[in-house]
Amino acid sequence: MSTREYGPYNTGPINYDALADQAIYQFRLLSRRMQIAVVVLLLIAGILAAVIYFRSQNPTPGSTEIATPNLLLGNPSGATSSFTNGDDYLMVKPYFVLSYNNSEGIPNWVGWEVTADDLGNAPRKQVFDPDTTLPPGFNVVSSHEYVGSGFQRGHMCPHSDRAANLEMSYSTFVMTNIIPQPPNVNEKAWAQLESYCRRLVRRHQHLYIMSGPIGRGGRGTNGFREFLARGNVVVPAECWKVVVIVPEEGGSDDLAKINSATRVVAVDMPNDNDVVGEEWAQYRTSPAQIEQKTGLHFFTRLRPDIAEALRQKVDDENIPPPRPLGHGGD
Repeated sequence: MSTREYGPYNTGPINYDALADQAIYQFRLLSRRMQIAVVVLLLIAGILAAVIYFRSQNPTPGSTEIATPNLLLGNPSGATSSFTNGDDYLMVKPYFVLSYNNSEGIPNWVGWEVTADDLGNAPRKQVFDPDTTLPPGFNVVSSHEYVGSGFQRGHMCPHSDRAANLEMSYSTFVMTNIIPQPPNVNEKAWAQLESYCRRLVRRHQHLYIMSGPIGRGGRGTNGFREFLARGNVVVPAECWKVVVIVPEEGGSDDLAKINSATRVVAVDMPNDNDVVGEEWAQYRTSPAQIEQKTGLHFFTRLRPDIAEALRQKVDDENIPPPRPLGHGGD
């Protein structure tokens, strides 16, 4: 039986068998070269259709979650690598992952893993690089826009968390990994927290860290400011960090090791040179409190009950008074 359907407005039946026969007849009339060209075009069209269908059924990693240890626990803002998503633009770097805020010239968050293999004595880079991997037309911040502002270039993923070799160390000196921090934050409490985290790593722990800014308006050595560089760079009001601490032993699947008893250290400190000193532990809070201030949602790759337990934790481990580090922030 012939395959028939009625055309629009019931204009009559469509005989698909006849159409197919006609197409085959026309194809046979073509030269050999034209036949090959038609076959190639049909193959390309089929491949493109398959790719479009696959992507519609399987979103790219950046659209939901990302398969990288540097973002093991989830994408807290749902950042994507779409050029139209400029204020939550996903950047997957070799040694950390971040969401860039094009309107503010700083990251919304940066995520990275730290293990003993990441630590070392590689030197710091002496310059900070503009991020030339940003899409055309994006706000590409340069290092000189911080000069004379009363704020330092404060790493989110610190150099010393990536000091195993020169490439790793230098990778952190890119401006999409930087926010304005006053010296007493960058060189004191923030640096003390970074140093404390590395001590945990040396005690056979794996750390999964996220950090970023909150709000607008901080106090540097020249007083209060909301912006740098004629509005190209927002000065945050606060700086936050969330650290999930996983024991090294017990296999390689760190995600499976995390449970409701896993230690979490969350910190939210003022970005204020007149308030912050050496001690960071006084600024401990819960991830849930940081979520409320930022609109982020942590631990999205964990089982919901475990994720909720971790969000509510406020770390209460005894932290000895820190000794001055005697150097700038990382």
